[in-house]
Amino acid sequence: MIFSVITPSFNCKDYILENIESVRRQGFGSDDLEHWIIDGGSTDGTIELLKRQNGIKWISEPDNGLSDAVNKGIQRAKGEWIIWLNADDVLSSDACKIFLDYARKYPDVRIFAGEQNILRYDGSLERVSPAWDYNLRELLGLRTGINQASTFVHREAYEKIGVLDVSNRYTMDYEWLIRAMHRYNCVPIPQVLASYRRRRGSITDAGLVYQFKDFLRIRRQYKKSYFSAAELRIRFYLYTDWLRRIRWIRRSIRGMKTLLGKKPLHPM
Repeated sequence: MIFSVITPSFNCKDYILENIESVRRQGFGSDDLEHWIIDGGSTDGTIELLKRQNGIKWISEPDNGLSDAVNKGIQRAKGEWIIWLNADDVLSSDACKIFLDYARKYPDVRIFAGEQNILRYDGSLERVSPAWDYNLRELLGLRTGINQASTFVHREAYEKIGVLDVSNRYTMDYEWLIRAMHRYNCVPIPQVLASYRRRRGSITDAGLVYQFKDFLRIRRQYKKSYFSAAELRIRFYLYTDWLRRIRWIRRSIRGMKTLLGKKPLHPM
């Protein structure tokens, strides 16, 4: 088995079929690729939809959040390479084949990261997030954003580093990568391997403040300086969050961004 795709899901009926189809389009048979959907007990019709699908593996039961769901998938995975693909994300055509070309070039590398499309709430392309090597200097500095859906991890890395921290509800992928990058290197793949969709009510959408608080907590864990550009940026976001909650200020900022030709990322 070459690939295990792990898809955590909870009430994502409107997106899960597109996710499944993107995995099917990779062109690998069941001997080479398995797709595990770890559902948290959806009540929106997701289960009925999954029952009608062939070629996927799935469970549906209550869990302790996203980290717990992904861990359940990792523990069931039989593939050499593990892809964590959230229910509202999709793989690009031939992503797995493109990846394999790089895996053959770098047989000792255990983490690869591709480029990733960032889609707006309406599904249109907002931008392409470039691939990068997840080095510790930048991860614990100004570059906290990662291309999760485009990241391929060898099962050895989870065996050596451990799985996700279940107590971490907002930055579990970021925190795991920091642990991993103390031991492994990451090779960037300069091609779009997946698309990440902004979705109202998602963890990223609704929990930005909690993410930034986690960034500070993790910086303290690794004894990073209080006096740095990264620290100031994070604290500025947290200290000004109350301003973003005032509708007329938020509306004014959105208007300025529009005048500058930059479409606001988040809804009112």
